[in-house]
Amino acid sequence: MRLEWIEDILAVAEHGSFQVACEKRNVSQPAFSRRIRQIEQVLGVELFDRATRPARLSPHVLDQLDRMRELSAGMRDLTVALRDAEGRRRRRIVIASQHAIAATSTPEIIGQFADLDVDTRLRSANRDECLAQIMTRRADIAFIHDVAGAQEILGSDFLDILEIGTEALIPVYSSDKLGTLNDSYTRAELPVIAYPADVFLGQVQRRMIFPRLTRIGRIRPRLETALTLAALEFARTGFAIAWIPEPLARAEIRSGCLVDLSKTLPSIPMTLIAARLNESVTPIVRAVWDRISERAAGDHPFHPAQQDMARQSLSALVPNA
Repeated sequence: MRLEWIEDILAVAEHGSFQVACEKRNVSQPAFSRRIRQIEQVLGVELFDRATRPARLSPHVLDQLDRMRELSAGMRDLTVALRDAEGRRRRRIVIASQHAIAATSTPEIIGQFADLDVDTRLRSANRDECLAQIMTRRADIAFIHDVAGAQEILGSDFLDILEIGTEALIPVYSSDKLGTLNDSYTRAELPVIAYPADVFLGQVQRRMIFPRLTRIGRIRPRLETALTLAALEFARTGFAIAWIPEPLARAEIRSGCLVDLSKTLPSIPMTLIAARLNESVTPIVRAVWDRISERAAGDHPFHPAQQDMARQSLSALVPNA
């Protein structure tokens, strides 16, 4: 499989037609069609369903698009690295960040070293994958959540760990649908959005949140998702209660779209952690780490707990958990 073949297929997938794809690939339509036929002949499989107009990618090709995008990006990076004999790419840093942190604290953190003239690649993943990227040297620094009494940090013996801020995992729900939620409580039922058991927030829920809810009634997981942003969207519609890192829901709580139920349901304090391997650190990674450390040691850690956040609760039907 050649890089140009992958990019030809991706061009069709992105633009939806052979005509636009060949323009983007700077080749004539007949030449582009011949290239696609050549790929199919070499692979021994049809990549497109030509019974439709315009022709569409076959389902088995659609299933591999994410993998092809990763391969294309990886091959481009490798090409640049091999051509870069002077080592200019050493000014690049790769950061792995938990999904929720990538959407909240990470831009602020990266802003602390923007003047270092460093190019940053941000990879969003779950906590274990972020740590795995550090251990396998696919990332230089990871930003993750930590909770006292929850899962230990994978490979901590080989890592430098830096506490850079505090957050809370809070229960939120649509402010317009509280009546519906209280109706569920009267039936001794608690509709929740659950995180999978094999991700960090799912383990926090099962160890530290759900056991404290049993006296309210039956916990009903109406949806399971590993994505905090998806959980937030479902909570906004009133589908079920979601436990969300507070910075992710802060603006909508202040605007009144969401209700923070921390007075009624348990919330969990979390620490925002930066992690890196404790050996073989490049000068640019060391400079970035020092800049993050300076901010964390100062008076303004990233996303400190909001003491003035208005806490709202449900009706008296719901006992404190």
